[in-house]
Amino acid sequence: MFVLRKLYFKMTSISWLVLTTFTVGLILLSTIILPLIEPYTFSSNMDSFWFTMTTMLTVGYGDLSPSSTLGRIYTIIFLYVIGIGLFATFIGKAMESLTIYRKLKEKGDLMFEGENHIVIIDWSHKAEIAIKNILSKDKKVEIVVIDTNEKALEIHERIHYVRGYATNNGTLEQANIQKAKAILIFADDRVSDQVLTDGKSLMIACAVERIAPHVRTIVEVEREEHIENFSHINIDKFLLSDGTIAQLAVDSIE
Repeated sequence: MFVLRKLYFKMTSISWLVLTTFTVGLILLSTIILPLIEPYTFSSNMDSFWFTMTTMLTVGYGDLSPSSTLGRIYTIIFLYVIGIGLFATFIGKAMESLTIYRKLKEKGDLMFEGENHIVIIDWSHKAEIAIKNILSKDKKVEIVVIDTNEKALEIHERIHYVRGYATNNGTLEQANIQKAKAILIFADDRVSDQVLTDGKSLMIACAVERIAPHVRTIVEVEREEHIENFSHINIDKFLLSDGTIAQLAVDSIE
């Protein structure tokens, strides 16, 4: 068991490139060699390929099997011992990669590489309403939400989460805002002071406009008199906080 455990960890630590190369190489090798070893059983490369795959996948239909000593020795050593181990490791590594990918996506640590998406700053109640409206309005558009939560508050194939501060260039680049269709900056409901809330929105807007000045930017402000503080940057539309702010933000994208 100790030897098998060490062998397992050695196998799982192999890089994707090496593992894939060895797996594909063994399949191709067996496809070519088996008809040479036993031509009366494997009359074509398709037969040997079929036998190789069913053996390595442990399906074992039994419709084809070597009858010669050399053919059986090859099958035992290269397909049973090495082949099944390689394929099992390949499948296990693939499943592990999918699990890691899902965790990274849920934690907001992945780079978003799409374009023409909607970026929403801060995961608030208003943001949830906006997300719902956007998804129902456009069946193809993707949404990137930037916030500092430990993980995404909602898992959806068209919702991507980026964890970090929206004033940080690295976070904005991770959300790929330069290729976004629009950016919605909602007033932070977690800040009670309206001056601080609009001040935070101003800082985010400055960071956004510095990186992506060509992208349509909509900003929600708590107090109308604060709009003039945004005069040094190009904001496409301002929205005053009220009960219909989320729907108005969505309508402003067009």
